[in-house]
Amino acid sequence: MQQPSFLKKITIALFLGLFGAGVLPAQHLNYLNTSKDAKTLDLKKFSANLSNIYRDSSVGWAYTIWKKGKLRYDQSGGFKITPADRLNQEGLPFLSSTRIHVASLSKTVTAFAIAQLVDQKKLNWNDRVKAYLPSYWKFHPDFENLSILDLVAMRSGLDGPLDAQSSGTASLRRLMEKGPNPAKRGKFNYQNTSYGLLRMVVAYATGYQELQPAADSLVVGMVTANLYKTFVNQSLFKPAGILPAECRMTDLEPAFQYPFPYANEPGEPTGWTGQANLNDLSEYAGGFGWYLSATDAAKLINATFVDKKLLSTKALATLFTLDYPFKIRKNAYGEHFGSGGDWGHPTPNDGWRGIHAYYYCFPDDVVVTVFVNSGDSSPNVRVIRAYEQAFK
Repeated sequence: MQQPSFLKKITIALFLGLFGAGVLPAQHLNYLNTSKDAKTLDLKKFSANLSNIYRDSSVGWAYTIWKKGKLRYDQSGGFKITPADRLNQEGLPFLSSTRIHVASLSKTVTAFAIAQLVDQKKLNWNDRVKAYLPSYWKFHPDFENLSILDLVAMRSGLDGPLDAQSSGTASLRRLMEKGPNPAKRGKFNYQNTSYGLLRMVVAYATGYQELQPAADSLVVGMVTANLYKTFVNQSLFKPAGILPAECRMTDLEPAFQYPFPYANEPGEPTGWTGQANLNDLSEYAGGFGWYLSATDAAKLINATFVDKKLLSTKALATLFTLDYPFKIRKNAYGEHFGSGGDWGHPTPNDGWRGIHAYYYCFPDDVVVTVFVNSGDSSPNVRVIRAYEQAFK
């Protein structure tokens, strides 16, 4: 019998013993239920609602709407680069194919990479993290039994500012020696450092070989970053139909982020940290760093949840037991889940300059990606409102 579509109201067998507690009778996880209301979603109206929202609330924007793995709507507007930043004073349009730094949407990519390594039996969720980090690092006693799943769920107790440097190899080494924040150990605590460590875990699980400590400390950051990127490109992006991607700018005319409201001001490259030597985010990646487009993101999400090409049902069921990287939430007509990232910084006039990159999954295999160049807030409230107002 053909299996029902993954994003419909379905039931997945979830063994409580998945985390090493022994094999117990199967429980069932129902998710993405639809409302009992008889109304149906009008995709055309949903698309029109999104266009109306972003036409006047951003410098550039793009969204895609897919159903059952098929592209139904692809809309965009505004600028990738405004006339102020081009010599010929003709702006470049922002498109669904425009690659920008997707910030914390990268965490979803990293979580998928870890889950695939579990499927490949190169990792176990309960493996101790220290087995996949440099052997010469010193670990605080409270981190001796830290597990892979603790990092994915962001309940390790690791702490650190939401910046690039905290995910660098030297910073991670200090944090592992320092130990967890006692008030946050075992609790969800959003930060970049856990996923910076997972970047290194991916590298060790896929063949990283240490040198002598003095030599290894000079190369471990970039070499593990390259192994992480190689694995993601080969094992996630390629089978999803995504062209090779990077954690740095590769476009000859890269997208710029602008302040909003916009007043003909020059922009900054997306992913810009304010320091020229950090425009390549590879060594800091894991929690952020990837440059993708709205179409790229949609292909990845469809390949994972609709076509089921990338991860086993068992691996996905594990991720759905966590509060992160995605959590099922209710809306007026059922349930949805998604995730994304915001990247930028405040402006002197109390504004904000940056980007937003998000995806959303709704019942009946509806997948939406929304990328915004310099809008004034993350898309969550607006996208869900546009969705709810599209029922008839």
